[in-house]
Amino acid sequence: MQSLKSIDLSVLPEWARQEVYDFFLFMKQRIEHQRVLSNVSECALLSEDSLAEDWNRSEEDEAWKNFQ
Repeated sequence: MQSLKSIDLSVLPEWARQEVYDFFLFMKQRIEHQRVLSNVSECALLSEDSLAEDWNRSEEDEAWKNFQ
């Protein structure tokens, strides 16, 4: 596979270069979004046990009973 540096995009018409660029931006955003979701999911899983100590107390049940 060729590296991006060795691909000559100037042979493409302007509309095609714009399409390639738009796809690049789409992929960049998609990868960043997946990275953020991965970090959020990992953080949530790691904090669940420590938060459960507070959430599972009878005082919490009493405080939230009107919201259930």
